[in-house]
Amino acid sequence: MKNSTGFRVLWLMAGMFFITNIALCQQEVSNEISYKVDFGPVYPIEGTSSSITGKAALNDKTGAFEQLSFDVDVNTFIGINSGYLGWISNSWKNPDMKFTSTSIAKKGNDLMVDGRLEFRRRTSFVQVRMTQKTIGTTIVLSGDFTLNTSDFFIIAPHRDLVPTWIPFKVTLVFDSVKLKE
Repeated sequence: MKNSTGFRVLWLMAGMFFITNIALCQQEVSNEISYKVDFGPVYPIEGTSSSITGKAALNDKTGAFEQLSFDVDVNTFIGINSGYLGWISNSWKNPDMKFTSTSIAKKGNDLMVDGRLEFRRRTSFVQVRMTQKTIGTTIVLSGDFTLNTSDFFIIAPHRDLVPTWIPFKVTLVFDSVKLKE
């Protein structure tokens, strides 16, 4: 009798462990921007920030995106050597990175968002390729773009200190009901 009770408790604990792991593995989608640099003065260099703020405007009739923008404080990135982006931007004087769209075109299943990226108080044109996924009333835009660092310096720094390209991934989550208001 004692053995069967012990086995029942053991099975119950094992079952709770698996149920808990399944519940913890389900992640909620949220606003996020991240970067990863393949080489540099220290390696690896990567950072992620959830402090990105996105704004969008939808067409009332078609529901298509007409405008898209986001901004993030470069000091909010966390990760391995994540202060690197703040160092490149001279974040004491230039704490924000901002993107504002100039045009949005649908190309197959993707949105090609052309716009101005402000970094180090300088502006350059970039293209963000985004995919749109709708979950109920939530619109999730996931995309990527590449920051050309030489566009933001008067004299391009040495490649050993600052890489020519920094790839970014961005996820923006919007409530479609609020966008239409």
